[in-house]
Amino acid sequence: MATRKAIEDEASKLLSRTGVDSTGPVDPVAVANELGLKVYNATFADEGIHGLIAKRPSSTSIYVNVNDRPVRKRFTVAHELGHFVLHLAAGEGEFIDTQDNFRTVQDPDTPWDAPRRTEWEANVFASALLMPKDAVLRAWKEIADPEGMAAFFQVSRQAMTFRLDSLGLLE
Repeated sequence: MATRKAIEDEASKLLSRTGVDSTGPVDPVAVANELGLKVYNATFADEGIHGLIAKRPSSTSIYVNVNDRPVRKRFTVAHELGHFVLHLAAGEGEFIDTQDNFRTVQDPDTPWDAPRRTEWEANVFASALLMPKDAVLRAWKEIADPEGMAAFFQVSRQAMTFRLDSLGLLE
């Protein structure tokens, strides 16, 4: 069972390994491409699906809902990268993510089932990837406003608020 810090460290290592700029808005598609993953816009029969990742022997692909807003797509790609790094490293598989998966912000010490834990881990990873701790701390000195920070990092206000709170900046 990974801790928040261990998950955030994995996201940081991935940014270092891929060489993607992490001083401002991180491009999750560039990170995916550096790993050899393809990212596609897709139309899903179920509009409640935001994205999925499918790892096969020959390739790994991430699909995001073509109808989602850009900030939603960015978080979805980062979330699917979390599944790739944290949950698919050992072999093939896939994750299909709906809105409910992205609402999993519960305290990880509270007993819950493995699927919810897996989604929480992917959310923590996505947050740390798109909003690296050092970059957030630097930007907070200049901006110090959740809405302005969300615009700077190109994420939703909700995602930014969760990240700022997890870093102890909203007291």
